[in-house]
Amino acid sequence: MMIDGVIDTVIGKATVLHQLALGVECFDAITGTSIATGVRVGREVTAPKRRIHSQAAWPCSDLDGSGVGRFKLRYGPLVPAAFVVRIDDPDRRYAPRRFSVHLWPLAAVAAGAAGPYIPVASRLLRVWLWPGSAYAFPRGSTLVRGRVGDNGLPVRWARVTATGPNGAIAGRAHADERGEFLLVVSNPDQNPLQDSVALDLVASAPKSPSPADGTDRCSDLVIEDVPRSWAPPLPQDLDNSVLRGVSPPPGYVPSLQPAQHEVPIGTGLVLHDDVSFNP
Repeated sequence: MMIDGVIDTVIGKATVLHQLALGVECFDAITGTSIATGVRVGREVTAPKRRIHSQAAWPCSDLDGSGVGRFKLRYGPLVPAAFVVRIDDPDRRYAPRRFSVHLWPLAAVAAGAAGPYIPVASRLLRVWLWPGSAYAFPRGSTLVRGRVGDNGLPVRWARVTATGPNGAIAGRAHADERGEFLLVVSNPDQNPLQDSVALDLVASAPKSPSPADGTDRCSDLVIEDVPRSWAPPLPQDLDNSVLRGVSPPPGYVPSLQPAQHEVPIGTGLVLHDDVSFNP
């Protein structure tokens, strides 16, 4: 509980020196663990508000690191009520994602605020990131590496779903701006397990893609909206199909014809032909 800028803690009373506007936690979609590698998280800002030394390829104000896979943003005079959070990995171990977030107003979390206390969990964005082209899998993993294409051209930011012989989801992947994806087969959908598995790969992508910016590779990456959490947050506020990256983003449509492949178990398959996007 907070009274006049002082909160009770396990070691006694403490004065509040700043207020958390947003916390971001990044998880590996394959392992479910916190991401310990060098992902970058930022708040997208318009050109007039960028610093002089800002990079055109990263039109963001960086969030502060706060431990393994964690980042934070404090309230300040330049922080708007709603903005786009961008998460990217310069080394391409994870595919980037963008989210539209809506903050609790500062008046609701400040000292002496009327109404219920807004817990930290209600100001938290949990995000699951999918493997990029440079993701390091352990030996013995069953992988499919390929590209989503349309008439020989890469389909930017496509998503790929693999379906097993009995109709179960065998794996998922997020492609990058080059259409490249790396899919791990987490459920071969076989009993008993055999030497290979027949998979149907279905690509989904925007039917009417946005124009891309040559300097900012993520400029046309879909923005997924995240409603503000309740106080206290509901379980679905912190863990749902959008945050996990398994539900189709706005504007995405699936291919009508799947690509069928026989995938060897325990090794990687590199596709020499594109997974066609034909909505």
